[in-house]
Amino acid sequence: MEIWNTDYPFHHSNIPAFQSLLTKGSVAMKFLLRVLLGILVSGMTAWSAGAIYHSPLPNAAVRFGLAGLFIIATALAFLLLAKRRRTLIVFFVVFAIIVGLYFQIPASNDRDWQPEVAYAPYATIKDDLITIHNIRNFDYRTETDFTPRWETRTYDLRKLDSADLIPVYWADKAIAHIMVSFGFGGKDYVAVSIETRKEKGESYSTIAGFFRQYELVYVVADERDVIGVRTTYRQPPGGRVRLPDARAAAEHPAYLSRLCQDNE
Repeated sequence: MEIWNTDYPFHHSNIPAFQSLLTKGSVAMKFLLRVLLGILVSGMTAWSAGAIYHSPLPNAAVRFGLAGLFIIATALAFLLLAKRRRTLIVFFVVFAIIVGLYFQIPASNDRDWQPEVAYAPYATIKDDLITIHNIRNFDYRTETDFTPRWETRTYDLRKLDSADLIPVYWADKAIAHIMVSFGFGGKDYVAVSIETRKEKGESYSTIAGFFRQYELVYVVADERDVIGVRTTYRQPPGGRVRLPDARAAAEHPAYLSRLCQDNE
């Protein structure tokens, strides 16, 4: 007497088909994992090559050669070596070493800077008075033709009555550079803009910036400087957003209080 229900999926006549289905699923899963691992290794290899090329080594030809050699060596190792697991472990170790060296690239304040970022600001606070040194207030004839002027100003924090976010957009508003302007007594305004600090003869590259090739500088400037030069000669700002608490914005670690820390 037949004790199996022929409609039940594990009937003896369906077992081979079910095993075949499991085998196909396992093969598909292994293939998917290999594809994902290949994408991961390719991305890590490309990043490592970029980090090598943008390393502090002085000779560009040597950097280019080492980056290319790393790509070729990685590809050959995975294509030719039989022990893929061991190859993968070695690759991850080498990648970790490159990442470690990458984050050891030192920043410097002692370079031949472009005139508009020649001086870094700093501040001191006594009671309710904040004195900011190296405030930029240039007279611009064009974007690159200007008369430099660096000032020291003292502001009364009790008169701080406004803080505005001022965005500058590009890439069809996909990217924004944010400045903050602080107003004192409705008449004195000082803006803070965190910018790339380029050396003389150095141009900006998004890829180089991704690989930490530029120092950053806090540009503290008169509104007519840092906002005016963008309005007249660059991409104009996209309006203002008033912050509800100006004092809290000024005390935020990224802004005026940071200038005092830099002076310590």
